Amino acid sequence: MGAIFDAIFEEFKETSGLIIGLILALVIMGLIGYALTNVREAVVSPIVRFIKKLVSRK
Repeated sequence: MGAIFDAIFEEFKETSGLIIGLILALVIMGLIGYALTNVREAVVSPIVRFIKKLVSRK
């Protein structure tokens, strides 16, 4: 009986490792996406505003 539980536990450990890995990957991707969005807001928006100002002057 114990051997079966050991086998199941081994499988669960491997599977949970994969699941945790996937969750971590998703979290990291989310953080990178969030950071990129912030950078885009911080950098692109002022540039776009500046270009609009230049265009509106003409």
